[in-house]
Amino acid sequence: MKYFTLFLILINLAFSKTKTEKIIEDFLYARYSGDTTTVKNMIAENFLYRNVPYVGLDLITKNEDGNLIVTGNINKKDSLSVSLFGIGDTIHEIEDKQIGDIDFPITGPINSNIKLIMTKSGDTTFSTYSTKLTAIQLEEDTSSFLYNISEYNKLWYEFDLKIIQILSKKNTSMVYYKWSGSKNNDGPIFEFYRMEYIKTDKKTGLIQSIEGLWSQSQFLDQLE
Repeated sequence: MKYFTLFLILINLAFSKTKTEKIIEDFLYARYSGDTTTVKNMIAENFLYRNVPYVGLDLITKNEDGNLIVTGNINKKDSLSVSLFGIGDTIHEIEDKQIGDIDFPITGPINSNIKLIMTKSGDTTFSTYSTKLTAIQLEEDTSSFLYNISEYNKLWYEFDLKIIQILSKKNTSMVYYKWSGSKNNDGPIFEFYRMEYIKTDKKTGLIQSIEGLWSQSQFLDQLE
């Protein structure tokens, strides 16, 4: 009987969730439920979410009359960096295609050259420029993260979250999960798999940061 009792205890320990795993599971369910109050209480004051990186043009633009107007850069520039693009520059063509004929996002290998036809802000002269595709990783602080999870939740009628695996070492956990959802009752099911690094504060248990990991499909997007 003693051996049987010990065996049951060992099974329970082997399959029981750690405190960190429970925190991460509760956080993910609150996150995709759009429960901003719970999420806010579970993240640290200096929380940072680093989105899954991707390859593209380091530009923020708006579409105006069939052209792209540059409104900023995605990656933060240091004081020594000089950008080819200025606020108000207009992009008329990319790779000899008019903006309306382009399938966005633009994909390809990092550092591959991209040809642009542009007019600089305040100028009407059409000029040819060359820029490179770069690795881009958007970052969100607490306020933008809470806003985005609320807006994302509004898109869906219902969802299901399956946490496949959590591997933890010290204060960092690798989480692998599957999300699926539909936009209306009996509507088509959309799904994605995601891997993220989640760092927690060992003393408070608060989540300090999340970083999305590169997927195989994003790697394949670089292949021409």
